[in-house]
Amino acid sequence: IYKNKIIKISDSNIIKKLKLKIKKFTKKKQNYLQNTKILKEITKNPVEKNFHGIAIDSRLIKKDNIFLTIKGKKRHGKKFISQAINKGAKFVISSYKTKKYGKKLISVKNELQFLNKFASKKRDSSLAKILAITGSAGKTSLKNLACELLKNFGATLSSPKSYNNKYGVPISLSLLETKHKYGIFEVGMSKKGEIDKLTKLIKPEIAIITNIGEAHIENFKNLKGIASAKGEVINNIKKNGTIILNRDDKYFDFLMKKAKLKKLKVVSFGLNKKADVYPSKIRKKGQNNFILIKIRGKTFRLEYKNINIHNILASLSLLNELKLDLSKVSKNFRNYLPSEGRGKIHNIKRYKKFFKLVDESYNANPLSTKNAIETFNSIKKGKFKKYLLLGDMLELGKNSEFFHKNLSKVINNSDIDKVFIKGVKSLITYKNLIKSKRGNIFQQEEDMDFTLNNIIANNDYLMIKGSNATGLNNFTRKMIRGY
Repeated sequence: IYKNKIIKISDSNIIKKLKLKIKKFTKKKQNYLQNTKILKEITKNPVEKNFHGIAIDSRLIKKDNIFLTIKGKKRHGKKFISQAINKGAKFVISSYKTKKYGKKLISVKNELQFLNKFASKKRDSSLAKILAITGSAGKTSLKNLACELLKNFGATLSSPKSYNNKYGVPISLSLLETKHKYGIFEVGMSKKGEIDKLTKLIKPEIAIITNIGEAHIENFKNLKGIASAKGEVINNIKKNGTIILNRDDKYFDFLMKKAKLKKLKVVSFGLNKKADVYPSKIRKKGQNNFILIKIRGKTFRLEYKNINIHNILASLSLLNELKLDLSKVSKNFRNYLPSEGRGKIHNIKRYKKFFKLVDESYNANPLSTKNAIETFNSIKKGKFKKYLLLGDMLELGKNSEFFHKNLSKVINNSDIDKVFIKGVKSLITYKNLIKSKRGNIFQQEEDMDFTLNNIIANNDYLMIKGSNATGLNNFTRKMIRGY
């Protein structure tokens, strides 16, 4: 408007005449620039290095990673600096001071503090939808399943393996890139306060608590103490965020009340028909399961094999909360295979026979072992036998005898034919089994191979479950790799 006159002009014509050169960066380059910027802010070091990811194990170094020297129980990471550099580490972050590695080494006062600062800044600069999973059992399995499903809707980052502790969580966060649309992180704990610290870094918009069980109960007075510790995730969910809870769990009401005080949205899943997401019908046909799931009044049909039903319900609760099209993921459930150590079924050739190995060998607590046995029991019995090789469940403190005895009830109610044991604690389970289910008591690995060679037949199933310290996970790996 000029002197009461309206003059029409178009700035698009002006812009078209300009010859602008816009520099475009690849996603990889964007990530490099972001990492370098964060590193400069933390260390005040004018480093210009293209790097991605942080590693604390020199054996796991990938090209262009940072190697962080951490003091372990037996050895210090500083002893592996040369090895890390030779494997492709761009440079090293360490409190160890030396001129030996020149500009390859950046000195800091404390490696863990550096790691947490880097992870925090990485999280704050990410535009991804950030999700957290905790619970006593099934965390990794659910995280892996949810990650597989979310990949249908955009680039998704999840915690590698079981990176869920004070090192694993910030290392996982440091892997966030500008391309990621979703980030899903596993959170573990062995004592009170740990989940609170870790989820302050993650700052999730949505979190899931799978269940409350007796894992690490030796560090707590009772199960409610574990529930309270798992519930720490609720403190750090972002404003107007969502907590997804297991409606079948004993501590559902306790956790729901805590969430309501924080004014969070609560979504529930479970077999209980009061849940927001529950199965209305399950039908078995051969080794396949067909299920109708009610999701807030709507019905979703899918087919699956060897997946824990609660993980299916929890993952669908998550996708529905993200307002994603569930029809895109039905094929994932049909074809999904659990990860190693968490229920994956392997075809094994050993003892001049072909049989199925159900690999549940990654650790054990009362809840995860009960779930594994129930899933094993759900495999429809055919012209084959089911065997269980059971190891001790550790870190149960004064309640160990009770939980091992209680486990025998679950086994007695299953269609498992024989149970073999390895460990002192599992003897309690063994003594309370039905006599017809009692197999051999193993002392050494050689005993296992000798006995199984004479018992297992073609097409039989063998499930292996026990805490890592029992060594059953090593025996399982040898069996899978054919050693």
